[in-house]
Amino acid sequence: MALVGVRFPLRAPPVSSVLAGHGLAPSGRLVTLVWQRPEPNECIREISRALAADPDQPSPPIGAPGPFAQADPDHVKAVLEAAGFTNIALSGLRAPMWFGTDARDAHQFVLGLMGWMLDRLDHTRRREALDDLRTTLDAHHSRAGVCFESAAWLIQARLRRSV
Repeated sequence: MALVGVRFPLRAPPVSSVLAGHGLAPSGRLVTLVWQRPEPNECIREISRALAADPDQPSPPIGAPGPFAQADPDHVKAVLEAAGFTNIALSGLRAPMWFGTDARDAHQFVLGLMGWMLDRLDHTRRREALDDLRTTLDAHHSRAGVCFESAAWLIQARLRRSV
């Protein structure tokens, strides 16, 4: 089974039931890609800061539900072991993440993903946030398009024959 991102809190009891519900058989293989910590993830850090009602708002804590729920490798390994997985491996990946050909293209893409962050803002703060986003996107535009540094963990594991 291959997943991009794990959309549930990675705790031992739900892991087995969720994966069983997706048809992961005993000895089945889990492969997923999850975000590393906020610091190396310029894409999340800078875009969130531009769109946030409070630009000084901290990133969600590591391990809490959200984009960094599985950012701690030791926690991920412990939870997967408790859920009956073996051969657990996490490989760090770093690469530019492409958001569009130019700032205008990236602006539409980002608002499609994260535009909900503007919902609670008054008109003035919304306009400021959109200006901040344009400035951020312009700063990351190059011949390759609009790119931000990103870092993820590639998690691979195998379910024991019987859980």
